[in-house]
Amino acid sequence: MHQLFRLVLGQRDLSRAGDLFSLDDSEIEDCLSQALEEIKVISCAPDYLTNDNDQAVVEICITRITTAIRETGSIERHGAALVSLWESCLEHNLQPQGKDEDTPHAKIASDITSCILQNYNRPP
Repeated sequence: MHQLFRLVLGQRDLSRAGDLFSLDDSEIEDCLSQALEEIKVISCAPDYLTNDNDQAVVEICITRITTAIRETGSIERHGAALVSLWESCLEHNLQPQGKDEDTPHAKIASDITSCILQNYNRPP
């Protein structure tokens, strides 16, 4: 995994998460599936629902990953990892907790669904 992803995900370093957008898409494309697997571990942790820092780190990383997948056209390469993370979200409560307030797992599932559907008609 790219060193910056390892730092941000391994230490849940929100202060460095924005730096992921300074990396070239091709520089991180090889590690996107691995990063998705690490996000799955984080989002399945018992304290994830109450840990705002982890939720913010995950949200930023997913945005970076889905952007890189779109820009590099690598949905086929990382599709299995996307679906695995999406399926893990289905094991959690996806019902809104308040008015217009999605649960953290619903946000992840929504972002992944959007990424998959945006790439649906892309030729193999």
